[in-house]
Amino acid sequence: MAVSSKQTTSEIATAFEKLFYSSTLRLVRRHDAGCVSVLAVERYVTVPGPSVNNNKPITTCYYSYDVTVTDGVHRAKCQLASELNSLVHQCVLRTGVEIKIVQCAFLYNEKCLGPGCVLLEGIEFGRERSPLLQTLTEEDVERLPFFTSRLRNVLTQSDGPLKVEKKHYLPLWNNDDPYGVLWKCDIAPPSDCVCSLPVSRGIHLCDLELFWGCTSRVPPLLVRVMYKSRLRFFGKPEGSIDMPYQAYIEVADCTGLMSMVLWNEMCPEWYQKLHVGTVILVENYDMKQAFESRTQPTPADPSMTLLRSREISVNAVDPTGKITIIPQQAVKPEWKLPDVTYKFVSRCQLDSLSPGDTCDVIGMVTFVGRCERIKKKGQPERFWTCRWVHIVDETTEQPFILEIFASSQPEAFSNIYPMSYLVCTQMRVVGEARGHHMNYLTSSNESQVYSAGCHKGQPYVSDPKVKSFIQWTKTLSEEAVLQKTVIGGYYRFPHSPDKFTPSSVVPSLTCTSELQQEIEELHYRERRCIAVQGFIAAVRYVAWPAARGGSRRQPEQPVPAASPETQEPRDKTRQGAPAARSRAGTPMSESGELDNRTTGTSAKQIRSPYNLRVTKRRYCTGAANQTRRCKKPFTVLHILKIASFGHFVQIVLICFLTHLFRGIKSEEDAPTDEKTVQADSRKRSRPQQEDLEQPGPAGCQSSSDTLAVVTLEEVSSPSWECGIWSAVQQHLSVHLSHSLHSASVPRKFDYKRREFLMQQHNLHPAKWQPPPAAATACDAEEFTPVCNHGYYIVTIMGVTQQAAIDAVFLPVTSPDDPRRVGRPQAPHDNTLLSCLTEGFVSPESTGTAGRGGAQQSFPSPGEIMRTAGSLDRMQVVCLLDLFQLEGGHVEVFLNKLYRITDIAMKV
Repeated sequence: MAVSSKQTTSEIATAFEKLFYSSTLRLVRRHDAGCVSVLAVERYVTVPGPSVNNNKPITTCYYSYDVTVTDGVHRAKCQLASELNSLVHQCVLRTGVEIKIVQCAFLYNEKCLGPGCVLLEGIEFGRERSPLLQTLTEEDVERLPFFTSRLRNVLTQSDGPLKVEKKHYLPLWNNDDPYGVLWKCDIAPPSDCVCSLPVSRGIHLCDLELFWGCTSRVPPLLVRVMYKSRLRFFGKPEGSIDMPYQAYIEVADCTGLMSMVLWNEMCPEWYQKLHVGTVILVENYDMKQAFESRTQPTPADPSMTLLRSREISVNAVDPTGKITIIPQQAVKPEWKLPDVTYKFVSRCQLDSLSPGDTCDVIGMVTFVGRCERIKKKGQPERFWTCRWVHIVDETTEQPFILEIFASSQPEAFSNIYPMSYLVCTQMRVVGEARGHHMNYLTSSNESQVYSAGCHKGQPYVSDPKVKSFIQWTKTLSEEAVLQKTVIGGYYRFPHSPDKFTPSSVVPSLTCTSELQQEIEELHYRERRCIAVQGFIAAVRYVAWPAARGGSRRQPEQPVPAASPETQEPRDKTRQGAPAARSRAGTPMSESGELDNRTTGTSAKQIRSPYNLRVTKRRYCTGAANQTRRCKKPFTVLHILKIASFGHFVQIVLICFLTHLFRGIKSEEDAPTDEKTVQADSRKRSRPQQEDLEQPGPAGCQSSSDTLAVVTLEEVSSPSWECGIWSAVQQHLSVHLSHSLHSASVPRKFDYKRREFLMQQHNLHPAKWQPPPAAATACDAEEFTPVCNHGYYIVTIMGVTQQAAIDAVFLPVTSPDDPRRVGRPQAPHDNTLLSCLTEGFVSPESTGTAGRGGAQQSFPSPGEIMRTAGSLDRMQVVCLLDLFQLEGGHVEVFLNKLYRITDIAMKV
């Protein structure tokens, strides 16, 4: 084992033994609590119960969580108090972090004869990456014993939930994927099993009508699996079914196609064993009236007879269904089972299809978006999981745009990465009927996704269009393809319509006073679009990429937009910084600098009168009234705690000089500002070393749990304010400030470090997994950003002038930006109003520069900002995209701005 031999005391044993000796069966530890590491966070449906303080019942909680922790000596599984569920919803409490158990209780279920369990009522967070887990492997963790006690009959080990009335766990982030030990893996059947099967006594699907209403046993069916739906979970808190699952399997023989339904326990037994193309023998089934309201797959063979009036029901009881898989080599031609056929379409054929049509596609992945979650309507805490993907084929450079929802194939869904082959079946066309400018494809209930590692043995490998595509990929240059690949970042599709009309595509208006509640209600990786009306109060341009934060600032060379291969390697002098900075939710300061993050801490950004920025992060979560973050005013003592007196004096001097410089700068003319913020490196003979090498205050660390970073904002960034903003902002009831996060920036793909990139953009796992060896030394900031022309911070003030919010506007400027696909590129006048309305900066001219080929020239930020005066007191409607990142960080992007003339009023 990799655990240090010096570690002989167990924090788990110490805490739990004190708990068991307590006369109140509750333990509160504020100062002597040790650290434990989180190994698993698992979810299950529960009946709403009492709160921790027993004052009132929790009526809105439909799910409970079990948390498995270790101290390097023991493991223990504990229940999480319902008041702390929000920590899981925001992915603050997650696997791999370090926590302290400061309050816990021992619970018995008086309605059951069984052991009790430990309830976590208060926790504090330590480091985001547990040092203990960095020394362990999966085998080491599996060998750690679970804690047991002689004083109490305590349950700390279970394959299922600690609440014994529940039998299984759900996946952590959706209800569509199989999860847990109950789901049987795919096992190849024995090749000699056909001899003893009653194949000769089987009947055809078309003959099942003869047995409708018959009480005798129906003869066996010999069929081939043609289509497969995603799992459907229909469990309820008060439900009594142990495995409330349902799955539709479309089967066929020589007479037609019919639906077969797997119910309850048959799903974990057979769902992952039945693949498209598998031949099975079904016995002991029942016949039911078909459910007509569900979606149906569209067969690629139009001559196949559809038998839709009845469906085959296979259950675990009454009668006990039986399914036998027949090996492919044992399938006989005389059975005349139909082959699985596909309807592959090329990209140039897609635009000729009508909305609602079904097709299959194959292509090479050029862009993979981050995993996102969409809340289901009317179902609290239930989410769809999806991601956006671009693939290309040999017919055109225009990619397929795919909206891929989780199809109960978690391995395939999480293993999509650029430069790999991707096959998606039963995809539905969405097009201009909904006001979009181009067709795209979205998943249906029967869609199947085949990513890297899933293609071997699939029926489509013999399709002529698939063979043609494979031959085309052999002619491609790996380097040329890699230059066009992008992963992650903010992505919005379909693009917002030109006219604002509240509908299923455009949301209804939201009061600015309700924005804070909207943001607080967001769950991990949940995206939500809201519309607010008001005025543009201020706009500030931020040059990016800039020098990254750290112990010191290092110069970086500007990167030409169309030549990412010419970028200089980023400086790697931050090896002493905390490892948590490589997490996906790491925020960037408004000057483009990366804020250092302490493990297990929470961001509080407080601005001084001299634009001094101090960030202090800490989570402190206790029972009941301590589950929210503390909000304390910033004082000079905070600086004295994190820096020496010499550093403090240096900071004050820099702040005074910065303030003085800003006063002189405000008296200068606009052309001077333009020269200061010129972002196009192609118009310069050399980089401005004065701006890049300007030293900044260093971040000072006072302890392992608290880290403060002090940075100065870029004084050269152009900005604009409306005439009344300086007077109104002093009387705002709330001003929500948001800046750009590193996880919000799409970046160039690096094939050699794909494990790290996939880990960053997939959902956080429910069980701890050691990071790949190639990913341990990676930092998200090391990967080249696609958007390298800077961004804007837009302050939107409500029409009542009581609330305001800062949103990031990241215009499309690079031809490699995946947001450019499908966006109308009609040139505009490049005023700030036009850029906010259209979403991109229009190129002014085209030239040639080096081996990068054609280069596009864009107006400078100073030129764009000089046109901001047209926004003064103009009432607008803004579409805002909200998205919660890991650790509770929220990104707010300005999607589109509508003028009054762009609003279509309903009569």
